[in-house]
Amino acid sequence: MNPLKKNSVLVYEEVKAVKFFLWTFYIILFAYDMAYYFLLPYYNGSRVGFPEGGMGFVMHFLLLLLLPVAIYFIRKGTPEKIKYMYIFSFMLLDIINNAMIFWDNDKEFTGGHILEIYFILFSPIFVNKRFFLVTSIGFFVKYLLDGILFNSNNVIFPIALIIFISSITWVLLSRFQSYITAITSIHDDLRQKEKLAVIGQMATAIAHEIKNPLSSLKGFTQLQQEKDKDDDHYYPIMLSEIDRINSIVTNLLILGKPNTAEKSTKNSREIIEYVLVVIEPHADRMNINIELDLADSPGLICDENQLKQVFINLIKNAMESMPDGGTVKITSQVKDGIATVSIRDEGCGIEPDKLQKVGEPFYTTKENGNGLGLMVTKKIIEEHNGQFEIKSELNKGTTVEVKLPVYL
Repeated sequence: MNPLKKNSVLVYEEVKAVKFFLWTFYIILFAYDMAYYFLLPYYNGSRVGFPEGGMGFVMHFLLLLLLPVAIYFIRKGTPEKIKYMYIFSFMLLDIINNAMIFWDNDKEFTGGHILEIYFILFSPIFVNKRFFLVTSIGFFVKYLLDGILFNSNNVIFPIALIIFISSITWVLLSRFQSYITAITSIHDDLRQKEKLAVIGQMATAIAHEIKNPLSSLKGFTQLQQEKDKDDDHYYPIMLSEIDRINSIVTNLLILGKPNTAEKSTKNSREIIEYVLVVIEPHADRMNINIELDLADSPGLICDENQLKQVFINLIKNAMESMPDGGTVKITSQVKDGIATVSIRDEGCGIEPDKLQKVGEPFYTTKENGNGLGLMVTKKIIEEHNGQFEIKSELNKGTTVEVKLPVYL
């Protein structure tokens, strides 16, 4: 679906660009033709008027008939069609006009119009590479046809000029798009930070309110379980759900906390090996084999407990992606002062459109997930001046890379 149909701001900006395009198109069309065919010949004492045998003012009248159609498209909310309508109409009418003037006679071909340069130079205003390519290639092909049909070498200079102007315009268009991409990226980052700040404030307030009564609830449930030892079915479920709520609350508290963790130098191998001791019993029950290949084990300036939580979250995610068992491979390497720990699974993978949203607040691909685990993981890694990257292929698996600066 065209993005213009889904975004009123884009439609508004396109309408503004189209209105400016229409004004300048008709001003240049009439001003150039009046000056080139009437005023200049009059002062030079040469023949005044359009070339004999051509369409003359009929071409201008037909181009004016496009204006009501353009207004209709604007009101309908599809202004993006207007620029294509004008470029194709102008090319078609110009080819017909040239054919009427130069076909089957001895006249030397002398076509060309300043609007052709205008179309190419104006294309960056729409920030649309497709329109630029249509315009540039269209005029290039038009002059090739003119050269073949009218057996003229006079098309060489216009073709060279089109190539030259198109090259400059391509640079301008690329810079426009690069600039817009940078602004969009900054805007998205600011929105994400604002969202996280609000969530953090709310999370801290809510988590503190839930934490205390939750502890009491768990304690009384355990006491009741000891009194009612005959019923061993419901209490484990209740305690498991309370632990799950407690885990969510703990993640909320981490999101809301400022970065006050005390960092010290810790060995990455020792951290990962500790995590494996904790998680391997669970992996055995799921028929999952964990392969460890830590070629390098540098020292990291970190909060040890936070990094343990990071690797527990990532390895658990890898295991949960393989309900029928498989292998999780953990590797590490050091390059240019950066330690990279990779965790690869053989699971179902993540679809590309979903992969872009992974790590956003409360977004999850799991049926019973809450979207906080990776969010907390990402926050901890960023607070350690690190980077977090996910690569995934459907039905092949997912690789998560954690990059952290080493202690030198």
